[in-house]
Amino acid sequence: MVWLREAAGWVLLGTGLAAFAVCYFVFLLPGRILEAGVLLLIGLSVFRAGSHMLSVAMAAKASRELDRQPEVAAPAARPLAMPALVAGKPTASVVPGRAR
Repeated sequence: MVWLREAAGWVLLGTGLAAFAVCYFVFLLPGRILEAGVLLLIGLSVFRAGSHMLSVAMAAKASRELDRQPEVAAPAARPLAMPALVAGKPTASVVPGRAR
């Protein structure tokens, strides 16, 4: 099912690019700007739909791979203590190239 979504995304993406090409070569070169604007909006919508379909397919593929991986041990706990401060200032210089 994931490959079907990905194929549909690529088809929609290609159709959107083809609509852009038709918009430019058929309508904009002869100077038919109004028709070009309408087809541009249609091509943009189809292109965005294809892009979204590809991202959904990649997310579904990543989700499936995540389900197959074995569980890993819990990460080590972060140290709770702050670095040593001297009168509210860091003990080491934080400016690169400048030593205390």
